[in-house]
Amino acid sequence: MKKILLVVAGAMAGLTAMLAVAEQDTTGIGFPTGYRTWYHHRTTVNLAGHAPEGNVGIQNVYANTQAVEGLKTGRFADGATFVVDRFKYAEDANHSLSQNARKVVAVMVRDAQRYPDTGGWGFQAFKGGDPKMLAVKDGGTACFACHIPHAENNFLFSRGIE
Repeated sequence: MKKILLVVAGAMAGLTAMLAVAEQDTTGIGFPTGYRTWYHHRTTVNLAGHAPEGNVGIQNVYANTQAVEGLKTGRFADGATFVVDRFKYAEDANHSLSQNARKVVAVMVRDAQRYPDTGGWGFQAFKGGDPKMLAVKDGGTACFACHIPHAENNFLFSRGIE
């Protein structure tokens, strides 16, 4: 009986946490005008077979001034912002990848008070790079799920200035 109660309590706690995250409003995260002039942190290519499948593509990661400072110190102040500019790719006959159509402009902004349920980060994305086409409808739950394994690194996939 105690085991059943523990399982039920754990499930309820998880559901409560998911609902709290879903209640976070990320619609106020605006399109990051001028992000391509920010510090270019890195570029990665997620090939077919990458999970989640929606993240397959060439992605350029940009960091604003506060995010660059955080990459240097390991501490991210509110306002630190990362942008992932993701594109489809095409492989040519000579095994080269070429950038194709823009898939999404994804934004991760630090605001510890506003986004406590997602590690202090808010998430928004713009389909095709269109500022009017908001892609995040769940308060950042799906985005944050991929970042959770990187909790020891401020929920970031990359470390420091390379």
